[in-house]
Amino acid sequence: VADMATVAHIAGVAPATKSGFRPASLRADRRAPVARGRAVAIARCAASNDDADVDESVRTTRGSMNSSRRGILSAAASIATTALSPLAGTAFDYPAPDVVTLQENFWAKATREAHPERWYPYWWALPLAPYGSKATAMAEVVPGQVWTFDQLQGLLDVLVNVRMTVVAMGNGGLWVHNPVAPTQELMDMLAPIVATYGPVKHIVVGSAAIEHKIYSGPFSKKFPAADVWLPRQNWTFPVDVPIDTYVPYYPRGSPKYLPLDSTSGVGAVPWGDEIEHYTLEVGGSSLRNFKDPWFVDTAFYHKKSRTMLVTDVVLHVSQDPVPVATIEPEPLLVRGMDAPDRMLPNTAEARSAGWGKTVLFGLLFNPAAVDVRIDPSKINKSFLDGFYWESKWKDAFRNLTDMDMFVPPILHTLAFPRRRDEVKRWAECVAAWDFERIIPGHLDGPIDATPKQFAAAIDVALNKSSREVFGEDIDTLEQIDKISRDLKSLEEPRPLSDPSPVRYYTPPPPEP
Repeated sequence: VADMATVAHIAGVAPATKSGFRPASLRADRRAPVARGRAVAIARCAASNDDADVDESVRTTRGSMNSSRRGILSAAASIATTALSPLAGTAFDYPAPDVVTLQENFWAKATREAHPERWYPYWWALPLAPYGSKATAMAEVVPGQVWTFDQLQGLLDVLVNVRMTVVAMGNGGLWVHNPVAPTQELMDMLAPIVATYGPVKHIVVGSAAIEHKIYSGPFSKKFPAADVWLPRQNWTFPVDVPIDTYVPYYPRGSPKYLPLDSTSGVGAVPWGDEIEHYTLEVGGSSLRNFKDPWFVDTAFYHKKSRTMLVTDVVLHVSQDPVPVATIEPEPLLVRGMDAPDRMLPNTAEARSAGWGKTVLFGLLFNPAAVDVRIDPSKINKSFLDGFYWESKWKDAFRNLTDMDMFVPPILHTLAFPRRRDEVKRWAECVAAWDFERIIPGHLDGPIDATPKQFAAAIDVALNKSSREVFGEDIDTLEQIDKISRDLKSLEEPRPLSDPSPVRYYTPPPPEP
């Protein structure tokens, strides 16, 4: 998952890839139960409505490059990204004449000159593609109560959505969860909401992950009267620097710290009557001296709309790309290719295939269905289309889309096994809420979900091995887990003290 890129560095063997995920044409007859809000002010790409079959994936023998290809990708990623970013675009009809032209067209649109309304001047603080260009997609989840705003971030053509959620408070004003880059486009989208429901009063970050908290300072500059809240266990990797030192843009000084929960009476938040919360802290890594938590996420429950918010703990993947990924579709069409020079038309099926392969890369790092071959003499082109996909990627992706929701593989494999009891206690507190939807920080959102479904997803992560859930695609994360244990950088897994299922809210029976 995008937020967990630093976790993969525990053993020093996984790349710091920021990515996120999902595709479409694979299972239209079994569409996942996801409720999408009405899109507002979203730019639509010019796309063909014709359906086109993606060429059958190329079967290849996975040779000796498999063991080192991720290291090669990581080492050369910044070089390739720098080489691509200044190129000028070329007009063409789809399919594009070649993959480099396709990518050039994308970068030409990702400039201040092309779209000044999308430009974010502080992109250098977290230099992820598409850098300063932050297109935004807005959706109204619950009319008059809850809205979401998605932007993209990633590496090369592997781009995932990162999500901000805005909640209207009962006494006026707005509560913002995990702010994104405050571009002019985003501010224009927010303006009518602010005009109707009042100013932003609270800016709240529920995660310690850098890609969520990095925008809290610049966003607060737009609303200087708002207070900013971060988890108390708020750290950074590889150097542990306070966020208000790294990005010193908080008009009201240093941010405030969230209490661990809103019910114990230890600490208080001004929105506690309307929005409850519980923070999950997971330790067990040398990154934080084993004792302090290295994974932190907070669940919030907006009572009036019956909406639960999280950042990374659970995700859902459906077959269609998130709307923000289709505003400029070139990265999806690059990633959707089955082999070099197999250019795709700009159709729903092609974009779906690109999203599916992005999901597999983002969640599993090194999916079993792909063989990456980098030609040093054509490095720019190879980093775009040097990927040979076997058709079994469709089965791997279908395995993900068939689940109501799931704990991301990296948490399932590396984090939760070290603190099963703590995770279960937190999950039972969260599952006691009577929510009907979950809005995570990435991928699909909102997810139509009940406490029972949430509890079931946590039970799977606590009781089943990641290989049982994700199959052979989990190989890379299992290798990281083994090396980390051998190096003593991760604790040995701990069994559950109580193996009974996670308890969850059950509605009272109707009155006779």
